[in-house]
Amino acid sequence: MTGRLCIIFIIAAFLLIACSKQAGLTESQIRLSEAKNAQAILIEKANIILDTKVKGVFLEDLNHISYASEIALRAEQVFVDAKINLKSESLAALDNRIASYVNTAGLTAVKLLHQSVDMTVNFKKDIEDMPLQPLTSNSTSTSDGMVKFLAKQYSADIKSCCISDLKDIAIFLSQVDELEHYPLRKMIANVEVRLSKVLRGPETAKEYKNEINAIGEQYRKVRT
Repeated sequence: MTGRLCIIFIIAAFLLIACSKQAGLTESQIRLSEAKNAQAILIEKANIILDTKVKGVFLEDLNHISYASEIALRAEQVFVDAKINLKSESLAALDNRIASYVNTAGLTAVKLLHQSVDMTVNFKKDIEDMPLQPLTSNSTSTSDGMVKFLAKQYSADIKSCCISDLKDIAIFLSQVDELEHYPLRKMIANVEVRLSKVLRGPETAKEYKNEINAIGEQYRKVRT
């Protein structure tokens, strides 16, 4: 009886060792598994945003697209932090999905830049076309008041129609690829300085528009 018990214990020990070897994971395997799980949660979150929040009107969708792009960057960072030199197919698919909005972002920025130049030229013309008032204190005060009113209205209009959206586009493009989109992002960063130059010299508007068109060519190409 004792002999049989010994044999049973030996067999059980071998089975336990075999199961342990099969079920056991190395430290790197555990790290990879945990990273995959964490990344999958973020990727799913980004895809849900794109599926449910994006309606097909780019400027209205832009904040949602940028948020999904930000989450994609966090998903990529999960593997970087875990020192895993891989890129999952699901993350690559998400990146491609986000990149599909890049051309629209670039062309929308070009349109807004042109619109801001046109508004600036028109504002300058409105100021120049104001009728000259007699040189009296009352007329001068009225004229100055009108100029200030038009300037305030121009500043509000240029911000609401163009500047705010341009800055949001620049943020999105920096998330996708800082280096590739640097020329357009730089132009957006300098837009208020360039518009000030157009105000001082409307003849510079044509040159500025040519520069805008040149940068815009990058986004007229079909991405594959």
